[in-house]
Amino acid sequence: MSIESVFEKEKISLWLNDDIPHDFPILSQEESCGVCVIGAGITGITTAYLLSNMGIDVMLIDSHTPIRLTSGNTTAKFTFQHGLIYSKILKKYGTESARLYYEAEIQAMKIVEKLVKDLEIPCDFKNTYAMIYAENEEDFKEIREEYEAYQKLEIPGELVRELPLGLAGVGGLRVENQFDLHPVKYLSFLLEKLKERKVRIYQQTKAVDITESGESTLIITEGGHTIQCQKAVIATGYPFFDGNGFYFARLAAYRAYLMAIPRPSDGNTDAMLISNSSSPHTMRFIRTNGIDYLIIGGSGHKVGQESSAMDSYLKIIDFARENFHVDDVAFRWSAQDYESLDGIPYIGALTSKHPNILVATGFRKWGMTNGTLSAYLLTQNIAGKITRFDELFKPSRGEVKESLGQVMKENLNVAKELFKGKFTPTHTSLEELGNDEGGIIRHHGKRTGAYRDKKGKLFLFDSTCTHLGCELEYNNAEKSFDCPCHGSRFDHEGQVIEGPALKELKVTEE
Repeated sequence: MSIESVFEKEKISLWLNDDIPHDFPILSQEESCGVCVIGAGITGITTAYLLSNMGIDVMLIDSHTPIRLTSGNTTAKFTFQHGLIYSKILKKYGTESARLYYEAEIQAMKIVEKLVKDLEIPCDFKNTYAMIYAENEEDFKEIREEYEAYQKLEIPGELVRELPLGLAGVGGLRVENQFDLHPVKYLSFLLEKLKERKVRIYQQTKAVDITESGESTLIITEGGHTIQCQKAVIATGYPFFDGNGFYFARLAAYRAYLMAIPRPSDGNTDAMLISNSSSPHTMRFIRTNGIDYLIIGGSGHKVGQESSAMDSYLKIIDFARENFHVDDVAFRWSAQDYESLDGIPYIGALTSKHPNILVATGFRKWGMTNGTLSAYLLTQNIAGKITRFDELFKPSRGEVKESLGQVMKENLNVAKELFKGKFTPTHTSLEELGNDEGGIIRHHGKRTGAYRDKKGKLFLFDSTCTHLGCELEYNNAEKSFDCPCHGSRFDHEGQVIEGPALKELKVTEE
């Protein structure tokens, strides 16, 4: 496998390769509804579907195309085993909270299983086991501690010393009766059901602000139209509207890289695996459209804080070669997710002062179960019901006090990146940029983002993020300009791809 052949391939996930069989209009008039769900990934689509089951007048909008961002670029694992989460919650919040987290994830998994079964959704659903494993004894100590937490919480799991598939390591923690599926097939089916129910769905419709007046909530779109509703659900990954909830200080943005590699099935593919290490790898298998694939992800880092995203892909290739003896990449893609201060998602009212604006974020790369859980908790909230999980996931739960060290760490990191971007000299000149290359240059004395497309057309723009003023870095694998402070990303024309930024970058003249 040559480096060139890997990066000559179009960057698209295995899931999105078949394309999404839906086309929705762009909002072009004023609208009103009972609930407006903003963001059409697994959280937003599932929320809209569950609300429509309740007979609630719901509308769904997305700034891009439904399923195109994180939910179309996931590994699509459904498991309650979210790394070493239970020992951490046990230490920080105690037995009751740790047990509630487990039971909440089980609730989410049951919702998906029931939908797949009752609706007969053709989504390559497969029952499997999940395992977190260690490559050395030091990392295995943490897994043993997690296993002890399982025992205390009465979570079923088995500590094993023998790893599957010939993986190099010393042991792991295995749990049965988990599952995986094809996320685009699953969510596209739910979208089709929403269309059949005449639920209004709009794409390329970006919400940029929210105002409130009494019991009425008004969503303002980039196109200048408004949507009046009783309640709004922000399911956009990173909340585009903060409401003085200080989410910019409570969320860290991370990027991860994935590849799908054709691999003949050897009958030993009922496994979802992730390593416990400083740079973990995640693995799963799928047979879809008649082909067997091994999916490997890893090389995660904070957005905009990696010197070469290409190197991140190459590290995954090295791991695949070493452990699975494969040498062909069919698909490569990357995904972005956000982590809360204490590792537990924020699900519920945006702040105590905004009870009619609901949010779901901070899934820590476990968005399949946590996105579904969010849909359940948010729809219960909208229906006026209280669940036993509400307090644990409540966005205003006061975890800042409990996680003061993490707060300081994250914000010192932001300050460092802000300072570095303002004062570190650029290393690329305009003359050095070839076709289909980009970088941060010094242009007319100013730090500038630059990109030449495949035909040689040059794009220049201000390299300052339009969110809170941090300086962007160039992502050489995604051809994007990424913010190392809060995770906003822009394409080579300066348009927002994802993250908290709402405005495009200012174009600079040559």
